[in-house]
Amino acid sequence: MVEKMPHVTPASCSRPAAQAIAVGVMAYNEEDNIGHLLESLVRQSIAPRITSIIVIASGCTDRTCEIVAEWAQREPRIRLVAEAERTGKVAAINRFISLVREPLCIITSADVAFHGTTVERIIEPFADASVGVVGAHVVPVNTPDTFVGFTVNLMWSLHHDISLDTPKMGEMCAFRNIIPALDPKTLNDEMVVLYEVKRRGYLAAYAPHAFIENCGPGNLRDFVKQRTRWIVANLSVEHEYKMSVSTRKSLAVLRATMRYVRRDWPRLHWLVGAACVELYARLRARVEYSGMRRHRKFQVWDRIATTKNIVKTK
Repeated sequence: MVEKMPHVTPASCSRPAAQAIAVGVMAYNEEDNIGHLLESLVRQSIAPRITSIIVIASGCTDRTCEIVAEWAQREPRIRLVAEAERTGKVAAINRFISLVREPLCIITSADVAFHGTTVERIIEPFADASVGVVGAHVVPVNTPDTFVGFTVNLMWSLHHDISLDTPKMGEMCAFRNIIPALDPKTLNDEMVVLYEVKRRGYLAAYAPHAFIENCGPGNLRDFVKQRTRWIVANLSVEHEYKMSVSTRKSLAVLRATMRYVRRDWPRLHWLVGAACVELYARLRARVEYSGMRRHRKFQVWDRIATTKNIVKTK
């Protein structure tokens, strides 16, 4: 593990109200949602402070690039970077980092929906000059009236409760523009952003009112597939960076689960079922990660179609 660097407070970090914001959107075949996302970004409550919105469209074969180009023609802050080959989200993030000069950066996938104050809320913790990275509050659009929908909502509820104690990055994060690049081999971009910022002496924070909506998997097979890949990514961070992941700590998960049960008593058989699915995904992830390490295989994740049904926010 790299030795932690002493904390420094650059002059540009001392006046958060004056800081400009760059938003990086990482997209792959997101024609159904990219226009709605861009509209929500230009209509943010602090839109004037968002001075650049860069869409890194990697290997798209649908109308994503066309839609972004149309937006860029009428909104000068929007820029399209179209890449012929899909090389993964980390490569896209590194391209974004290399292009921006704003003091504050936000990175997000294109398959989410922002609330009107999401950007304002996620940058509020930067008023504290010691904070270097901030996570957002993910709210799934899946209804909890099916087992899979219940499990998706349970997962993100636990993520929220754990983040209140130990900030954990999720589908979107904001950070000070102090990172030259991420390791291109990493499987967990948000956690490595957290690592790079913290090793420079800054703290992490969580913005519980910075809401973003996402869509969890629509069936059990896709849920296990997504959950497995996320655990694989977390295992890689723990192994490569000697960095603990709060959502993999059994005691933290147990405490969050008990708070969830006290707050909203769930269907007990679904709760037990969700725990069994999580256990299976964790075992499967260990097997997959072990194979990846042996073969030094670092993959570009394939698209899960059932996670793309985003409900547009007001």
